[in-house]
Amino acid sequence: MLIKKRAHKLFLLLSSGLVLFGVILGLIGLGQIHLLPGIAGSRQIHFRALLTFTYQSNLLLVFGFLLMLILRGKAARYYISISVILATTFTGLIYNFLLVPVAQAPMFFTSYVNFSTHVLAMALALVNYFAFERKGCFNYRHVLAGMIFPGLYWVVFVNIGDRINFFPYFFMNPNDVGWLMVFVWFGALLLAFVGLGFLLMLYDRRSVRKGQHSYGIDT
Repeated sequence: MLIKKRAHKLFLLLSSGLVLFGVILGLIGLGQIHLLPGIAGSRQIHFRALLTFTYQSNLLLVFGFLLMLILRGKAARYYISISVILATTFTGLIYNFLLVPVAQAPMFFTSYVNFSTHVLAMALALVNYFAFERKGCFNYRHVLAGMIFPGLYWVVFVNIGDRINFFPYFFMNPNDVGWLMVFVWFGALLLAFVGLGFLLMLYDRRSVRKGQHSYGIDT
């Protein structure tokens, strides 16, 4: 048990470092920053990249994992865990299965930045849950809490996009797709997000019924 505790701590620390490294490389222009035309490959800090859900979900993982290192037996741990899983998984799914084919974004293996922000972060969040975290802790409140971040993100940028002349994604831009389609897209993504959250919760509960408790550093 002690060995697994230490392995879990090391995993959280290394994962945070790997993801943060990718974010920093993207911000300073040493990796390809996609969906932000005209700035890839330059050598200045691109703070505007931080407005994308991709970078924000990656930073959520970094700070979330670091917080989980010190949260022993705290209820907040499970809210952080599911929020990180949902945000990074949604980032990976939306980018690879929607933006790549529809918006013709480059595939994730074109650079370390693209790989780490769109695939690695998602994989690390899932590995942390399936390999280390205690099961049987997620409930409806955790799923709803996991929706706060993406919900606020959508509300904020749909409302301020015109003022700052920046919409992170085409399906959030009423000037391109119209207000009706903005809400249609939001409804579809919300259903997918809720569905993903409840599937995770059901798996979590089923694991407990089968006696598959996973030992985590929260105990």
